[in-house]
Amino acid sequence: MVMQVAAVLVLVGTIVGMPATQPTAPADYVQVSLRIDAVETQGVAVDPGTVVALRYRPDQVPERTPLGLGDQIRANVRRDGEAGEDVLVATQALELLGRGELVNPGEGAVFDQGSPQAKVLVKMLGPLAPACHQETARLLRELAAREPERVRVQIFDLSDPAGRQEANRERLHCATVLVNNRYQFTLPGDEGPREVQLYRRPNYPNSTYNSPDVIAVVEQELRRLYPEGGGQEQ
Repeated sequence: MVMQVAAVLVLVGTIVGMPATQPTAPADYVQVSLRIDAVETQGVAVDPGTVVALRYRPDQVPERTPLGLGDQIRANVRRDGEAGEDVLVATQALELLGRGELVNPGEGAVFDQGSPQAKVLVKMLGPLAPACHQETARLLRELAAREPERVRVQIFDLSDPAGRQEANRERLHCATVLVNNRYQFTLPGDEGPREVQLYRRPNYPNSTYNSPDVIAVVEQELRRLYPEGGGQEQ
């Protein structure tokens, strides 16, 4: 266990639990639940998925931007006897890496289908009137019907108050499709790997993705998370 190591460790992890309130003074600590995704310190082995308590100060966050649920960070940490045996304390500024992998269902979806136990959660947040977003929603509804046990699909309409509330909760400002909390992926292509960002409007020459890319991303995640079942049911 990490908690038995006194030396400074370099961890990469995803925040899976946040306090209900943020500190009001710069010297106050924030304590979050961090799922360890990787340990970058040589010679230290920790099972990925281990959840630890991490304590840091607001001034240890880049540009003093509050971190949120699902953020992936790199942190230099140590055990601090004053904080408690089960708490790790950041020794320097945290590095925000982006959004980490997290299954975090929302509320107020206009479409919500699939098992709550599914390992893949797709959340589409966007205005549903434009044709480009309608195409993505259509493909996702078909996916939900095809994969009822392994995939849960939630569609939020940003023209509705509930959809905007969910976008605010996710700290999103534009139409986005989240696959287990992330929207940036690498897909294979005929000319080599290509980067897709499931962000803003799809299906235009300057878009960062096309609607079928969402399904390709999900099938790629299914192969990873359900290796015994492949990417798509036959």
